[in-house]
Parts: sequence; C-alpha cells; structure tokens
Amino acid sequence: MPIYEYRCNSCRRRVEVFVQGFSSPPNPTCTQCGSKNLDRIFSRFAVRRSKSDKSVYDDILSDSKLTRGLMHNDPRALAEWSRKMSRAADEDITPETEELVDRMEAGEDISEVMEAIKPPELRGED
Repeated sequence: MPIYEYRCNSCRRRVEVFVQGFSSPPNPTCTQCGSKNLDRIFSRFAVRRSKSDKSVYDDILSDSKLTRGLMHNDPRALAEWSRKMSRAADEDITPETEELVDRMEAGEDISEVMEAIKPPELRGED
C-alpha cells in the first residue's frame, strides 16, 4: 500500500498520506493546517543492493522522463518503472502482475485495472 507525499501550498509542510489500495487519494488534506491546496511530490526511497547493482538503480532514477511520468500518475510510466525494477532485481513477474503491467502500458488507469482484476466477490458481484 503506497504512501503519497504532498507539499502543502498554504503552510509549505510535507504531508504523507497512506492509501489502502493502489489509487491516489481523491482529495488529500494537509494534516497540519487542513488545506486541500496540495501538490504531489515524488518520494525518494532507498534500495539496498550490492555496489555492482547501484548503477542500474541510478539509471532508472535518473531517467527524467520516467520520473515526470510517475509524478503525473502516468500508467505507462508506472509500467515501465515496474518492468525496469523487476529486471534490475532479477525477479520473475507473476502472470497477474504481467497482465496489470500490460494494461498500464496500454494507458489504462491503474485504479480501473486494479478493480477489473479483483475477484468477483471483492467487486460486489455474485
């Protein structure tokens, strides 16, 4: 479950919003001053790998086009990032994840994709 970070345009503080799901919060509110005038910021994270893998992650994180896409919630950028991270970590992608990534590469909104791949009982269907 992601934690989204925002910069409040009223009090200029950084605000973290924990989301239970895979879509960004619809109307985040500043926890300090209550303002809804927030800008999403790209969160930094640490990856602990051997030094030989450092250049792989640096290449991914230094791709300004990719990071701009991620900041603008572009599903194609998220798909590209997912594939690059999986390759860099030498991880196999499950068939479910492959379907999700393929649909994001086609430009489908992540929240719609996640809803569509839920089991029927979790979608409220019988």
